[in-house]
Amino acid sequence: MTAPVTIPNPGKTRVEWVDSARCLAMFFIMWLHVGSSPAWVARPVGGGICLFFILAGYFMSGEPGRAIRRTLKLGLAWLLWSLITLGLSLALNPHMEWTWAKVFGIGQSAYNTPLWFLKNLTLYQLIIIGLTAVRILPRYNWLILVMLVGFSYIDEPAQHEGLRFDWMMAVMLGYSLKCVSLTRLEEWLQKNFLCVAAVAIIILIQRDLYPSILHNEGLKFYRCSLRISTLCYAVLICQGAMLLSRYQPRANKWAAVAGSCMMFTYASHHIFYAPIYAFEFPKEYGALYSAASIALLTAIYHLLARFFPRSMKVLTAG
Repeated sequence: MTAPVTIPNPGKTRVEWVDSARCLAMFFIMWLHVGSSPAWVARPVGGGICLFFILAGYFMSGEPGRAIRRTLKLGLAWLLWSLITLGLSLALNPHMEWTWAKVFGIGQSAYNTPLWFLKNLTLYQLIIIGLTAVRILPRYNWLILVMLVGFSYIDEPAQHEGLRFDWMMAVMLGYSLKCVSLTRLEEWLQKNFLCVAAVAIIILIQRDLYPSILHNEGLKFYRCSLRISTLCYAVLICQGAMLLSRYQPRANKWAAVAGSCMMFTYASHHIFYAPIYAFEFPKEYGALYSAASIALLTAIYHLLARFFPRSMKVLTAG
């Protein structure tokens, strides 16, 4: 039986390179959401989403009571952000046609589409808690993980319109890795840095950057929603954060601060971007705008947290 190790509460004990990795992943996602990013930006975005879910599973408490409280906080944050989005939308356009399904993103796109992350993560964690309650977990962690890999051949519905096995697999992968301490994982990645990076890049060249090498219309695995490339990009993002931590400690510190506010930034950036969606944003400024948006939203979070600490704690599931 594999017993998960106790992970420190990430709200109290921050690991800088992990928060830096969150910031890097968020940067690519927000760059894509600007709507004027180069085509290649969409590739690491999948890795960023994958990384978010893996980390969510890894830092999920192994104690059922704490896990259910954290999950309910995530659900409450999703509901509140959905209502905030509705309120702002109606304020800007009182005659807007709306439905509760679109407010909460149930079965279709939400008004604030990025909130699918909070909604789906809440449901994935409830599934894990249920499996723990009936004692299927942690005994069969890896067996369930293999089963989820098999089920991930289904590439519908769209990730923001319903639950998908590939992202459930990412959460389960993180949860299963809890048997290894974060320090050990970090040491392993650092010790095998070049080897891991080389393997990831070779896989990406074959499967993502030059897909024609393996392209085969009859090969279903190639069209699987669980793309191995997402895992490779997630690993490379972590390695990028480790490099930043080693060679650019000052930049890493700023990235870690931004990454620690990931919940607020990710949930609110769609609202923040709303004014520019009506205009064609120059592609050459997309990366700069995304980086500036992360910095500004981080500053806004800390300002609001100073004056409204309890409200911000609820909105960030703290």
